[in-house]
Amino acid sequence: MIVILGGGVAGAAVAWGLSRAGRSDVVVYDPRQPGEGSTGKAMGGFRTQHGSRPNIDLALRSRDWFKTRAGRVGFQPNGYLYLAETPAAKAELAARAEFQSASGLPITHPDPASLVPFLAAADILSTNFCALDGLYLPPQVLAAFREEAAAAGATFCYGRPATPAELEDAEAVVIATGAWSKEVGKRLGVSLSVEPLERAVWKFGPFPWLDGLAVPMTLEAGSGYHFREREGGLWVTGPGDQRAGDHFRDWLWRRVPAAAGSEPGASWFGDYEVTFDHHALVGETERPGIWACCGFSGHGVMQSPAVGEGLAAMILGLTPPVDLAPLSPLRTEPLVDRTQL
Repeated sequence: MIVILGGGVAGAAVAWGLSRAGRSDVVVYDPRQPGEGSTGKAMGGFRTQHGSRPNIDLALRSRDWFKTRAGRVGFQPNGYLYLAETPAAKAELAARAEFQSASGLPITHPDPASLVPFLAAADILSTNFCALDGLYLPPQVLAAFREEAAAAGATFCYGRPATPAELEDAEAVVIATGAWSKEVGKRLGVSLSVEPLERAVWKFGPFPWLDGLAVPMTLEAGSGYHFREREGGLWVTGPGDQRAGDHFRDWLWRRVPAAAGSEPGASWFGDYEVTFDHHALVGETERPGIWACCGFSGHGVMQSPAVGEGLAAMILGLTPPVDLAPLSPLRTEPLVDRTQL
């Protein structure tokens, strides 16, 4: 039996990968209900515009999964539009574009008004855009993994943790418990450098002028504020005090004048599971048979198909389609991704 601790998108993706590889003895345990952790609170952006090869490779490998299930998971290939609002941000976007283009990404530099006609862009100095990027619905991604894994024989036990006896009987245990992975690792005698970082999403609208527009995820490279369209409104996140909505509102009013006067209709809070270098911990830990799949630092849902199939292959002694060795939880040298918000 293979035990997976955590039934969010990371754990469900590994169950999916293992069950597709022929293992029907995979059991997922989670003391919470589906979507009660970070998965259900995610923004829902898919991007290839990363600043490290492991992150780019995982995104490119994952994209076909989203594309082939577009209707099921709400995937919209609307792209990511980065805005440089300062000279420093302009230089940063130029450096990113050079690296990403050399890594095979089709980076372009459009007039922002051509993609986001309601944007106040007079102060924008440059842009980066990639049409491979897009949007999705995180709860639907989790549901798709669960349904496909269960159909192939995996068992999901929500509402209860694994017992000591169940852990003892397992030939392999996967820690996929998100922001709780450090504590879960301690109980199993392994060290996982994962810390929670609270992030908020603030919802504005709906706005009738969004009807019919394919709005990309739109981000200020300098400030880190960004928005996406969903349910006819604009969902906003960014830096600063996550519990104070005024600065999110003020930024949106400035960047999207048509939204001026609107107040947030809802907000919710979840945790990024952040590591020391903002890259995931994926692979076998210092205890043989104990595997990590956590610490995605905001990239978990978008990377989940590639990580799920890759870690499954490693557990079964096979070669993963994407080399996951750089993400080993035993690494001591930090990986660098300059695009991490």
